Parts: sequence; C-alpha cells; structure tokens
Amino acid sequence: MSEASPPAGGGSVISGESQNLYGGTTLIVVGLVMLGISFYHPGLAGPFGPIMWPRVLSALIILAGVAVASGQLRVRGPKDFYGGAALIGLAMVAMLASIDLPGMRGFAFGPGTAPRLFAMLLVGASIGISIGGLLFEGPALERYAFRGPIFLTASVLIFAGTIRPLGLVLSSFATIMVSAMATPDLKWRETLLWAVILTAFCSLLFPYGLNLPFQLWPRF
Repeated sequence: MSEASPPAGGGSVISGESQNLYGGTTLIVVGLVMLGISFYHPGLAGPFGPIMWPRVLSALIILAGVAVASGQLRVRGPKDFYGGAALIGLAMVAMLASIDLPGMRGFAFGPGTAPRLFAMLLVGASIGISIGGLLFEGPALERYAFRGPIFLTASVLIFAGTIRPLGLVLSSFATIMVSAMATPDLKWRETLLWAVILTAFCSLLFPYGLNLPFQLWPRF
C-alpha cells in the first residue's frame, strides 16, 4: 500500500491508494480530451497532413495514467501532480476557445497563433510539473481556498469587459492588479512595478509584434 504524503497546512484531501487511483484517472481523462482535440482542432493540421506530436503526447499521458492508477507509478507530490494536471486542463480550454481563429499564413501571425502557441507551451511546462509530482516527494493537498479562484476569475471578466471601451493599456493594467490580489501576501510596491512592466510588454507585443488590431487607449 502506498504511503500517504504528510499533510501540509489544512490537511490532505486524498491519501494512500486512492491518491494513485484519482491521479491516474485524472491523467487518463486529460489524455483522452487532448486526443480528441488533436483530431478535431483545425490549428493542428499542417500543410502536409495532421501534426502528429499532440496525438503521441496524448497517448503517452493515457499510458502514464494507467500506470499511476494501477500502482506502477506512485504520486509522491500530490500538490505538484494535480497542479500540473489542472494547468493542462487550462491549456485545453484555451485550445478549444481558439478553435475558430485562423493560424499562421506563411510568416504572418494570425489571431489564433498566440493563444495556441502559449497553450502548447503551458502543456509542456505543466507536464514537467506533473512528472515532478511522480518522481519527487512533495507536500500533500491542502484544503481548498476561494480567494485565488475568485480574483483570477474576476481579472478575466474585467479584461473581457474593459478591453474595448478602455483599450489594451488600461485593461491590461487593471487585469494584472486584480489577478495579483489572488495571493494573501500581496506586496503593493512590487506588484505595481510588475504591472507596469507587463502592461508595457503587452502593449508592444500584441499591436506591434503580433500585428493584432487592439486599440491602446480609450476612444472618447
């Protein structure tokens, strides 16, 4: 029987063999969803046929899920493992949300290029985090906190509601500030500095680097 990781903070949500079963099932579901997206997502169809690496990656995730659920692999760091799996799910949501946006045409970036590129990078980084949860001992899951999801969801809604009337600069700054409030140990000076830096980066990247039709300032 697998040993449970010691509780950290609020206590562990799952432990022992259930930890492996839930973890393996999570990987299998994530792999199956990714496999389905790879067959139906137009952005994964190259000029010489479908891009195969997402399907191979999905198959490897499914096989890893079977190994974890059967006890061949043990979840050693539940927080890292499930955190990585959650980020993979977030990347899949981004892939589905950009499914109707055109991608690259030659060397010109399309509106769907950046979301899909960032989603693929997020998948790669998240898989590395989940693998770390299988290989290295880590903290157990803690009790669920609502502060983070509330402020992160609010930041997305604020960006969606302000990008047109206020422009990219103000909406990006407001979004970054609200999302930073998701952490309880917020430091205002550092947060303001990073908000200015990230806002400047977004203001240069999207209108000029990616040539996307974003207005920078409000139109009165």
